[in-house]
Amino acid sequence: MFTRHQAMTKSKRATASLPEAPGARFRLPRSESSVLTADDGELLMGHTERLLCAPTAPYAEDAALAVVESFAAARPTLVRRRDPHGNLLLTWPGNGRTSKAPQLAFSAHLDHPGFHYRGMRDGRRRASFHGGVPLEYMVGGDVRFFDPKTHAACATARVRRAEKRPDGTAMCELSRFRGRARRGMFGAWDLTPGRISGRRFRGRVCDDLLPAAASLALLDLLAERRHPRPVTAIFTRAEETGFVGCVGLLRSGLLGRALGDVHVIGLECSPRRTTAKVGLGPVIRVGDGRTVFDPAICAHLQTAAATLAKKRGGFPVQRALMDGGSCESTAYNLWGVPAGGLCLALGNYHNTGPQQTIAEEFVDWFDFEGLLALMLEAASAWPGPRQPPLRAALNERWQKEYKLLAASARRTAQT
Repeated sequence: MFTRHQAMTKSKRATASLPEAPGARFRLPRSESSVLTADDGELLMGHTERLLCAPTAPYAEDAALAVVESFAAARPTLVRRRDPHGNLLLTWPGNGRTSKAPQLAFSAHLDHPGFHYRGMRDGRRRASFHGGVPLEYMVGGDVRFFDPKTHAACATARVRRAEKRPDGTAMCELSRFRGRARRGMFGAWDLTPGRISGRRFRGRVCDDLLPAAASLALLDLLAERRHPRPVTAIFTRAEETGFVGCVGLLRSGLLGRALGDVHVIGLECSPRRTTAKVGLGPVIRVGDGRTVFDPAICAHLQTAAATLAKKRGGFPVQRALMDGGSCESTAYNLWGVPAGGLCLALGNYHNTGPQQTIAEEFVDWFDFEGLLALMLEAASAWPGPRQPPLRAALNERWQKEYKLLAASARRTAQT
C-alpha cells in the first residue's frame, strides 16, 4: 500500500515526465492603433493573462472561477453573488442611490469546448468531448489533461479516433498517453494559452475568456472612476453545451432578486463573417443564428460608439448579425430579460484551423481594446436619454414634413 507521501511523489514524477506545454507571450503590441491608455492596456493584458492561463472546459471551469473569485476577494467594494449552479455575479455598487432605471449587466461565459477523461475500456483510453467541434477536426489533435481541484496538468494524449454516440455524445479514443489521469479529470487542446504577434492575439481559449477578462477590467475602471450607478458582470458556466449555466441562472431567479429590473449585454467571440472581419473593430451584435436582440440596447451601443468616435476623432466599430452560432443573449431574451450583444470577430472558431486541424483561436488585439472601450462608454452613458437619438431625428423630420402629409391626407379623404 502506498503512503500518501509515496502517492504524491509518484504523481509529481508522472507530471514531471509530461511534454513541455506550449509557451505563452502576453505583451502589449507597439502601435498607435490603441484605443486605451497605456495603463488601461496593461490592466486589460494582466486580466487576460490570468484568465487565459486557467484551463477550462464545460462543467470544469474551476480554474477560471478561481481567478474571478480571487479578483473579487481583493476588491471588497464589489458585491459578490453566486447562484446554486456556480454562476458568479460581481457588482460595482455605484454610489448606493436608488434609481428607477434598469440596471446594466455584462455577461460572459467561462467554459470552452473540451474533454472529460473517461478512463480505460477494452484496453483503450477514452475521453468524451463537450462542445461544438466537428469530429474530423479532432483526430490528430493533442490534448492536455488537468486536475479540476489543483488545476495542475496531469497527462497528455492525442486523439486517435472520434465518433458520435447515439445519445449525441462525442467519444474520443486516445493514443500517445503520458502521465496519470482518472475519471473526473478534464482536458483542453494542448495549445498556447496566449501569444501576440504584431496586432494578432492567438490563444487556446479566446471564446469566451477574452470578454470575461474585459469584464474584470471594466469593473476596475468603473471603481477607479467612482462610477455612480451599479454595473454587474455575470460569469456563467457550461455555455458551450446549450447555455446550461445561463439557463440555470435564469431559472434560479437570482437576477431578479439581486438586481431587479436588469438589461444585459452579452459578450462573445463569434466566427468572423464577410460583414464582420478581424481587425475592423468590435462588433455590435444585432442577433445570432437563432434570434435578433433587443433593439433599444443595440441603439444604446450604437450611440456609445458614435460618442467614442466623436471624442477620439474616429472609432472603428462594426455592426452585424453574427449568425455563425448562438449566444446567451438569446436565452436572456427568451426569459424576459432584455439583452443585446457585443462581440469580437474570431478566427479559427472553436479551434478549427486550416485543413481540418486544431489550432489557436485568434482576434485582433485592438478590436479587443475597442471592446473594452465600448463597454466602458456604454456603462458610463447608461441608461441614456429617454428619447433615443434616432427617434428624436424622426420626430424632427416629422415636424418638417407633417404639413405636406396633412394636406395630402385631406385631399385623399375627398376622393
